[in-house]
Amino acid sequence: MGVRFAVDGGREGRLRTALTALGVGLGVAVLLLAAAVPHAVATAVARDNARSDGVFEGTRPSARSLLVAETDTTYRRQPVRGRLVQPDGGRPALPPGVTRLPDPGEMVVSPALADLLASPDGTLLRDRFPGVRVVGRIGDEGLAGPGELAYYQGTDRLTGTGSGVTRLQGFGRGLDPHDSGEAAAGKPVVLLTVLVGCAALLTPVAVFIAVAVRFGGERRDRRLAALRLVGTDRATTRRIAAGEALAGSLLGLLTGAALFLAVRYPVARIRVLGLGVFPSDVVPDPWLTALVAVAVPACSVGVALFTMRRVTVEPLGVTRSAPAVRRRLWWRLLLPAAGVALLWPKAAGDAAIVGTRAGAQVVAGTSLLLLGVAAVLPWLLDAVVSRFGGGGAPSWQLAVRRLQLSTTAAARSVSGITVAVAGAVAVQLLLAGVRTTDPSLSYQSYRPSDAHQVQVGTWYGHRLDTPAAEVFQRLRGTTGVRNAYGVLLDSAEPLSSGRPDPDAGTVRESYALAVGDCGALRRLARIDRCADGDAFLSRGSGIPDDPADSEAPRLPAPGARLVISPDSGPEAARNPTTWTLPHTARTVAPRANFFSLAQTKILATPGALDPALLRAPVAEAEVHLDPGRPDAVEYVRNAAARVDPLLHVSAPGGGLREPGVYDIVGSALQSGAVGVLCLIGAGLLISVLEQLRERRRLLSALDAFGTPRRTLGRSVLWQTAVPVVLGLALAVGCGLGLGLVLLHLVGKPALPDWPGIAALTGTAGAVILAVTALSLPPLWRMMRPDGLRTE
Repeated sequence: MGVRFAVDGGREGRLRTALTALGVGLGVAVLLLAAAVPHAVATAVARDNARSDGVFEGTRPSARSLLVAETDTTYRRQPVRGRLVQPDGGRPALPPGVTRLPDPGEMVVSPALADLLASPDGTLLRDRFPGVRVVGRIGDEGLAGPGELAYYQGTDRLTGTGSGVTRLQGFGRGLDPHDSGEAAAGKPVVLLTVLVGCAALLTPVAVFIAVAVRFGGERRDRRLAALRLVGTDRATTRRIAAGEALAGSLLGLLTGAALFLAVRYPVARIRVLGLGVFPSDVVPDPWLTALVAVAVPACSVGVALFTMRRVTVEPLGVTRSAPAVRRRLWWRLLLPAAGVALLWPKAAGDAAIVGTRAGAQVVAGTSLLLLGVAAVLPWLLDAVVSRFGGGGAPSWQLAVRRLQLSTTAAARSVSGITVAVAGAVAVQLLLAGVRTTDPSLSYQSYRPSDAHQVQVGTWYGHRLDTPAAEVFQRLRGTTGVRNAYGVLLDSAEPLSSGRPDPDAGTVRESYALAVGDCGALRRLARIDRCADGDAFLSRGSGIPDDPADSEAPRLPAPGARLVISPDSGPEAARNPTTWTLPHTARTVAPRANFFSLAQTKILATPGALDPALLRAPVAEAEVHLDPGRPDAVEYVRNAAARVDPLLHVSAPGGGLREPGVYDIVGSALQSGAVGVLCLIGAGLLISVLEQLRERRRLLSALDAFGTPRRTLGRSVLWQTAVPVVLGLALAVGCGLGLGLVLLHLVGKPALPDWPGIAALTGTAGAVILAVTALSLPPLWRMMRPDGLRTE
């Protein structure tokens, strides 16, 4: 009978069931997406590992071996994965998705890259491959995702291994299939952040589903009272209520499955840590899917029965807790206390938060803390609203009175937003503490932040066919380039009769060596007077308060004999190249720069040190772009590719610090939090509309008495805003508390990200305004005197 009421209970009953199915379906779709993440990530990682060419397998050529050189590039902020391939024999190993290796002057490309090259937007990118024909496409098994830009280009210019060139007997060998390929992603702190972020995103979804099954609860209770009048007992009414809730949740499961299938294709466009997924990869884990299929109906029935505990359904009507029941705070605090009890013992080093059991404990502790926020909110709302007086504008009085009559419904509506914001604040606090103190991030944080500078350079040991001076000159003449400063980087060490014995605990001193004109050397140090033939010494990286400067090697004395390029091979050991540091060499202050962060440097002009003496120099250029040419960096990449495909161009824009794993995780969690807030906002809108429908006779009566529409519109705004403001205040406080507990786990200081917190609370405020604006049209339709007509 309860199921029949849900699916065949007239227009009103079908509308209530549709609202419940939509709310539950949105939550189920999110849970199914979460259940599909492990399989999608594992599949993407397996494809990426299968095509890996980063494992050095020896230098012996064979019929199956081939030389591979990395030529990754970027086009208008889109990464392009590139490889030069050159077979050693007649049966070379093939990368996944490629049926034959391209010959010199040919390339096989991914479908996305083929479409880009054929479009008008790819004109500049086509110039990067002069004289190269596209002869095939890479299959899905050789791509990280459907939108990846990738190519394999044939060549005959690779001369041997080293200098960015690797000889392989096959692709993907020597790799653990479970290895993600990102060492940074395996950090315990990152693992903790991901675990907490998942709990912070999924806990409000569970709260949202519990709220969705209560849509239309007031009218359902009145119908149950009518059933009591015709003879059903209390147990029967409870079973009927359970059946009605079960029907809505089962329809919600079907709706969620349909929504999940619909969003698989947009999800396939998302790339994280260089990996993407195909729609066929987004498959929920069978066990997790079964858990969702069982837990959602069970939760729906449990919530329906639990909420009836304070509702007395009698034949003559419904009584909702007639005597006001004082809410107890002590048991609500048990949930966050249990969460802290689970998390606090994990502060025993990185090993304490690694592993399945430890991860489950972290997730459970975080979830309990967040659920504690939802449990405390009704008590807080009741305590605050009960103290509001009867004064103020009519819209405020209407809103306050409504809240005082039903604080439970108001708290239930905004509990999801409260939990989502609390979890997001905790994750932001954790990331802020880690980003500031992680030593792996400090290396690049002091580099120049000029978005209009790029770096062009060669691999170590790779010799250019074109003289470096000519390369630098070509870069200066490239479209969109204002200037280019080029240097040759190498190393030097003091001349001695023999090498120190590493077993004896002695380490030879080595100095970074840079050869360039005066303009380029001024980018490395603060030089006032400079002429060709001068040499300079600098000690330190130029980074303020860099602790590594205290351990830098001491400066060589002017006139010292030095060995140039000491690590360039056996020939350098047998017949070292020596050079005398000029007696006129001056000591100058270092400057943080694009070229080098070595603590001790020898800077020489070509007149002081002939560049031809350098056996294995690295050519690097700092290129300054014209801010008025948005595609200037693309012209630089094209010019570098014409000189040598192995030249690399670093142009992150906004500084040399590329987005790291913490930035990626933080952005993903931030986006997820905004998505959850929008999801909960949709549920809040449904709840507000449902409450307006329940009160349409009252609204009609107010309209008949001449109540202005703007007064009722403002009352709806206050009814939504007051619970949300209280919930956000509670969320920020509890989120900061959870963040402090998490920082205690990893031993990091508390550095709140106030702009991020403000952005989250601002998003929640925007949700309030959007809900109010969308609820006004139905409110106007319900404010009609004919709504008082009764048949």
